[in-house]
Amino acid sequence: MKKIAQIICSVAVMAIMASCGSKQYYTINGKVDASVPEGTVVYMYNVADPEGTLDSTMVNAEGQFVFSGEAGEPWVAMIGSRAAGMQEQVIVEQGVISVGYDNNGVSGTPMNDQLATFAKANDMSDLEGELRTYMEAYYAAPNAELRAEAERKYDSVEAIANKRMLDASWELYNANRDNLVGALAMEQISQLGDFTYTQFDSILADAAPVVKNYAPIEKTMQQMKAVDATSAGKRYTDIQGVDGKLSDLIEGKVALVDFYASWCGPCRAEIKDNLVPLWKKYENKGLVIVGLNVWERGDAAARKAAHEKVMADLGITYPQLVDSTRVATDTYGVRGIPQILLIDKDGTILARDLRGAAIEEAIVNALKN
Repeated sequence: MKKIAQIICSVAVMAIMASCGSKQYYTINGKVDASVPEGTVVYMYNVADPEGTLDSTMVNAEGQFVFSGEAGEPWVAMIGSRAAGMQEQVIVEQGVISVGYDNNGVSGTPMNDQLATFAKANDMSDLEGELRTYMEAYYAAPNAELRAEAERKYDSVEAIANKRMLDASWELYNANRDNLVGALAMEQISQLGDFTYTQFDSILADAAPVVKNYAPIEKTMQQMKAVDATSAGKRYTDIQGVDGKLSDLIEGKVALVDFYASWCGPCRAEIKDNLVPLWKKYENKGLVIVGLNVWERGDAAARKAAHEKVMADLGITYPQLVDSTRVATDTYGVRGIPQILLIDKDGTILARDLRGAAIEEAIVNALKN
């Protein structure tokens, strides 16, 4: 672990850049909220390898922390600490970069300044209040009808916000096609745009290597390819859970498969409002529902306890599979849950992204055939 006052060539970092020959350096000066205790660890990850900690440091008595090192080709880091309540994306490039509460974001070097200007110009605070109101109404709703109404209102406002950000992201990308700012803009485009794998592959055809090879974009392409391979009209791909195979549960039946987690509010609402009642209604009419528990948190014991509790809380009695490896969601390109899909008796996927009343409508049509 680095000490806060890390020395590269000399005591003063700014003197380093002038006195250490032709080498170039970066310094990231951070500040956390005053309530964060001294000694709290802050981590730095490379987004190309988010599972591995690249570096770490500690918060001092003034709530400050520092990362510094030699600056090669610019790269993207995530500076974060759950204990400190912060997570910031930083382009690591030559110069002094400021991160955190005092700075209200990230700034100090050319590319980070450009991203800060972009964020300020595309502030969505005028819509955030509405979104928060509808989200609160969704969770407070006493019945399925009011939940569905709150969700529709939320989705309509979210669509406006997404369109505004998508247009702005295209503008940012077109002004930065050959650098990491452009890569970050394209990542945003990939998340906000409703693209198929083929469409997005075509968009990237003339993109610079720094954009094409940016790890999150490569991951998005893999997800899009998985979605394409498991879209309506394709044969389902089998899944091995910790306690059995999907094929063992659905073979020869019309099957509704629900990717969910115990902590996911919309997942719980779909189960309570739709899946449990539909199971009671169609269990003996040729339908099987399979709950595919994914993305549970904690160790194996905690995940098992969470799964058992959600089944008891919501009265789930239909078959279950538990996936603790993310293989299931990777296989189907799932980026968000709930993800509910319908599979025909012959193994053909009939629909994905089913929600609300559309679930029963799809089931009825499938059982007719």
